[in-house]
Amino acid sequence: MRRFASHPLTLVVVAVAALYALFAYAVEPPLPRSMLIEFMIFSVIGVLMVATFDDATCRRLFAPIGALLGSPRLAPWRLVTLVVVVASTATLAYAWVKPKLAAPVELRTVHPAPPSRLRVFGKSYDLAHLVNPLRAEAPKGSEAYREHVAAGRETYYENCVFCHGDNLDGRGLFAPGFNPRPANFQDVGTIAQLQESYLFWRIATGGPGLPREGAPWASAMPVWHEMLNERQIWEVILFLYDHTGFVPRTWEKAAPATTAAEAPADGGTGEAAVKRLYGKYCAQCHGAEGEGDGPAADFLYPKPRDFSLGVFKYKTTHADDEFPSDDDLRKTIREGLPGTAMPAWAGVLDEAQIDGLIGLIKTFGEWDEEDFVPRPIDLGDKVPSSPESIARGAKLFKKACVQCHGALGRGNVTSGKKLKDDWRNRIWPRNLTRPETWRWTRTVDEVFQRISTGIRGTPMPEHTTTMSIHDRWDVANYVMTLRQNAVPFAKGETVVRAIRITGALPDDPDDPAWDQAPAITFPLVANVIKEPRLYYSLNDAVTVRALFNDRALALRLDIDDRTYSVPGDPLEKRYRQKGVTPTADAAAVEFPRRISTTSEKPWFRHGDPKHPVNLWYWRAPSVEPAQPEAVIVMDAAGPDQPPAPRQDAAVVGSGRWKDGQWRIVLARPLVTDDARDVSFAVGRYIPIAFADWDGWAGQQGGRHTLTPWYWLLLVPEKRPLVLYGTAGGSGIFAGAVFLFAARRARRRYAERHDG
Repeated sequence: MRRFASHPLTLVVVAVAALYALFAYAVEPPLPRSMLIEFMIFSVIGVLMVATFDDATCRRLFAPIGALLGSPRLAPWRLVTLVVVVASTATLAYAWVKPKLAAPVELRTVHPAPPSRLRVFGKSYDLAHLVNPLRAEAPKGSEAYREHVAAGRETYYENCVFCHGDNLDGRGLFAPGFNPRPANFQDVGTIAQLQESYLFWRIATGGPGLPREGAPWASAMPVWHEMLNERQIWEVILFLYDHTGFVPRTWEKAAPATTAAEAPADGGTGEAAVKRLYGKYCAQCHGAEGEGDGPAADFLYPKPRDFSLGVFKYKTTHADDEFPSDDDLRKTIREGLPGTAMPAWAGVLDEAQIDGLIGLIKTFGEWDEEDFVPRPIDLGDKVPSSPESIARGAKLFKKACVQCHGALGRGNVTSGKKLKDDWRNRIWPRNLTRPETWRWTRTVDEVFQRISTGIRGTPMPEHTTTMSIHDRWDVANYVMTLRQNAVPFAKGETVVRAIRITGALPDDPDDPAWDQAPAITFPLVANVIKEPRLYYSLNDAVTVRALFNDRALALRLDIDDRTYSVPGDPLEKRYRQKGVTPTADAAAVEFPRRISTTSEKPWFRHGDPKHPVNLWYWRAPSVEPAQPEAVIVMDAAGPDQPPAPRQDAAVVGSGRWKDGQWRIVLARPLVTDDARDVSFAVGRYIPIAFADWDGWAGQQGGRHTLTPWYWLLLVPEKRPLVLYGTAGGSGIFAGAVFLFAARRARRRYAERHDG
């Protein structure tokens, strides 16, 4: 065994395998495939050079190979090796020739080098020597310092919380819609490693101010010097460091940040400690006295809970019970409420701290002394999901739920009622096809609970008096199937894959030809990036399909939209908001005018002067004022100028609204005569982005939802003859070379042994 382990051939194989494991799995970020191949070629050459350094070692290294090829005793193993060589070579050739459809790797520098000087607010700043003037003006611990931090906190929660989150951890409501994700200020690798002058540059100039290596075309960071003044930016920076407890880097030796006595105590469960926790983590939305009036409240939908009213939406207690159980509140705090600004605090707060906050919440509503014993919802005998149960549930759903949730569960009210909550806020039923947006409900058991106890403070009623337990289980089983009416959000996938078809492209959104196209869903994010800003939209996703033939490309966009916003139409008037002038629903697709040979792309909001874009803009018709449905091509070169419409463009399209969803088809020739149009080439990755305007909310101009850049790929046709012919031919050639080498080796082996 020792001879085998120390043999040169064994050592060569182990060394090459170890180097491959190192390069392929241990290096971060992962090496591109081309670089991995290059590294392995040099590694194999280097290992063989060492192993063949002298004649004796070289002969010993290749002796087993010569014996395998020439010895009559090893003929069975020679046959096995032949099969392995043929199969391995064919497999490698297949992998090499097979079309590569993985999205391009986009590398970016997380903290790119700042410029030496910065000009904003009508002044020029030397970033190498710039310091936060508020630190000199107000030493830490002073009353003035606390006032600056409080002002920065308010500015943060009015402007930054949507992306960077309540806990400054990069998990805001809109964070999943951006790539790269917003910065996590709690990470020791971010602001703890940076000077305050760096943060001032990044905040003031935003994504467009980044150098090329920082990927300005992907960063959603707003240009804050357009919306905040200099003092507000420095106050936000003070707040970021104060909240996280980090100390900014300086060129000088830093004094101790705080002493143990000065450090704010976040832990503990005493009354003072719990109030500190609430002030740090909760008051920005729920208000200092729990009345739902924190600095962020005016910008959030749904509104933060007003604890003073003692009304909570989600509970597992009996419909007649006024309050939820402590476990219900604990679940909300731990897990958050998806689709809202309420984050999950598990991992930030421990169980004792959560219990302390529950006690404080009760005092806000003055029910901490209530003699309340929660009564769990009676689950009865659970009805397993089955075709029969689902069929019964569908009939019951149609009778009791369609008026609010719509025929397919998209939340489009069909009763004609303008639903409001107990505080007269306009409210819309949940889109049951998208469980990603369900607030508190995940499982069929929890759907049963919502049906049974309702949602307090909303028009969602309890059904214990109108449905039996068996009926409620049937409805719950049916509701769980409604998600089949939607395509789930893409997780990590960024490519819209267009499939080639023969014949004409479909212009009808319901044409069966669209079933051939793989669908992908992206989140739509409200434009909080640039004025006029939008903080919330009911339309929060776009599902995309793409087909092409030899002449043209067609896209189908599916956008869940609870309202038919065709101004003046009777259906539009039925749901019109008081005080809001409706606009026509609209959607757009964005492409760069030119495809860069590098990974560089235009800034995703209307491009930039160096990288213009064109937009395919579709607009629904209008009755009042009378205007037809329209498709307009626009050219844009940055967000500071409105896009310029063209007179004659090659894009055609139409839209159809049904059951709470627009289906929009847009088509254009692969190549046009206009130099401003991108050319669609098969096998090439083309940047693509999307936008949507909800007319019910009066959205127009910059007030809309959007996506960052994704990719469009016209998938090449598979060529079996080339693919399998190349792989098979390579395997046969390798086998022939092996047989030729084995024949020569057997001849030499026979000559040596006969002599």
